[in-house]
Amino acid sequence: EVAQYLKDIGHDVIAIAVAEHSGLPDSDIFELAKKEKPILLTMDHHFTNSLRFPPDEVSCIIFIRKGNLRSREELDLIKWFFQSFDISDFEGRLVTISRGSVKVR
Repeated sequence: EVAQYLKDIGHDVIAIAVAEHSGLPDSDIFELAKKEKPILLTMDHHFTNSLRFPPDEVSCIIFIRKGNLRSREELDLIKWFFQSFDISDFEGRLVTISRGSVKVR
């Protein structure tokens, strides 16, 4: 649902979990992202390691701190974020989003 929402609002999306890239190691996913320069939206905390995965090598990295979110709550969080902020303000940054919180590094 998140991938479809992002497509619907005009973003190019590669959904790793459902694409031919499913199961790739994090380093391979990041290499793919570097070529495409997308927003890297993830729930994998490994991507918050800015030394290993520099956010300025992709458009930006958005880490969803999931906690106990259900699928619908996750989608609502993504909608809230993309409706509340101009994504271009986060170019080259690591953004962590959770319920009611946005942290930028």
